[in-house]
Amino acid sequence: MALDEFSIPSCVKDAIKEAGYTANTSMEGFISTWWQWYTGTTQRYDEGYTTVEGRKKTRRRMSIRPARRVCREWASLILNEGTTITCEGAKAAKWLDWFLDASNFWVNGQSLVEKSMALGTGAWALWFDVRGYTETAMKIRRYDARMVVPLSWDEEGITECAFCTSVSLKGKRAYQLQLYVLDEGTYHIKTKLFMDGREVDAERHGVLPDFDTLIDLPPFGIIKPAIENTCVDLSPYGMSVFADGVDAIKAVDLTFDALCNEIDLTEAMVFMSDEMIDVRDDKGRMVPVAPRGPKGRFFRKIAGQTGKDFFEVFSPDIRVTPLKEAFGVALAELGDLCGFGQNYFVLDKGGGLKTATEVSSDNSALMRNIRKHENVVRAAIDDVMRAALLCAQLHCGAKLGKVGLVSIGFDDSIITDTQAEKSMALAEIAALGVPRLKVEYLMKYYGMSEEDAVAAVPAEQIVDIGF
Repeated sequence: MALDEFSIPSCVKDAIKEAGYTANTSMEGFISTWWQWYTGTTQRYDEGYTTVEGRKKTRRRMSIRPARRVCREWASLILNEGTTITCEGAKAAKWLDWFLDASNFWVNGQSLVEKSMALGTGAWALWFDVRGYTETAMKIRRYDARMVVPLSWDEEGITECAFCTSVSLKGKRAYQLQLYVLDEGTYHIKTKLFMDGREVDAERHGVLPDFDTLIDLPPFGIIKPAIENTCVDLSPYGMSVFADGVDAIKAVDLTFDALCNEIDLTEAMVFMSDEMIDVRDDKGRMVPVAPRGPKGRFFRKIAGQTGKDFFEVFSPDIRVTPLKEAFGVALAELGDLCGFGQNYFVLDKGGGLKTATEVSSDNSALMRNIRKHENVVRAAIDDVMRAALLCAQLHCGAKLGKVGLVSIGFDDSIITDTQAEKSMALAEIAALGVPRLKVEYLMKYYGMSEEDAVAAVPAEQIVDIGF
């Protein structure tokens, strides 16, 4: 759907109803509000004021986009270059690597997680390009909350789902509705196209109306932040990770705006005497001449003011320290309310925000929340990857052999402080003098197999200490 749309078109709702389902729209208003905070387009940043001439004007408050910063940080903590997806079978693992690259999963994955954190819901879904009913190509599509329409769900999650997107047909705007539904024990992808509020023949536009995946696993994975939805009870949608921190977002931008305004308002102003401004022209008239320099910083002295000085400089003191303190308090509250803890968004001595690598590994609140969000993302990836491996064999002619279990690994080096652990391990090796510890060190931190690690350490030094 378009960026400015948060409601499902009536024609799409009617089609969902005809299919025997009801489009759940209870979260549309909340999703719209969260999007505005995420993109910084909310009207709450517009501040009205009256000039000294009595004119009413509006200005846009300065903003650091706190909501987007929160979501971007969560995405980088959860899905990053250290994330791995693999399976037990060698052929299957090789195919999976190729499939993830071909689908731009790693390029677009973090973006989806970021938007899922912002809007409360996101999804990966398999997409099939059937050509001549003989050649089938498969990719992974991503959808944010505005495009996701749950159809059937229970306390375990969403079992059937629809995805509504805006597409272009021969240069004309159209809507595409794809229903991922169970039909006689297997999942079908039923596609409908709409143009000018009316359904058009999908097959005529090269779209297969009904594709049987031949699998009983959902060919999609749903992402929701691991927090309870307190906006709409029993909703299949999730809640934005910053939903409880909106007031803190306001406070952060309010203090940031005040800091920026303070710098502007405390610029030096120069008051000049008439002799410095008025000059006589060729006709003998006194005319003002604008002084060289920044506009709006030179003023004429007040009429009747006496004094011999041709100009006077007024330079008020800037209140940097109290404003920085207020800004820091607002940042700490933002981090706490969004699950990072009080010490995540902290100003350093240079005035910048701390990065994630500077966060202490003993931040138990942050660690717990990362684990919870990782579990949600892991489940979504596991669902869509298991479905992809099955469909690759059934529809794409892939010879994968034994697939086995799918494993998703996350990079926790940010919160486990890998460098500190390595330093401690080296200290233990030096203090204890146990060669086996060297083998364990090479395996853990250099990714060596046990065979290669043992070969790197002299055989006579290796002692089995029982672990």
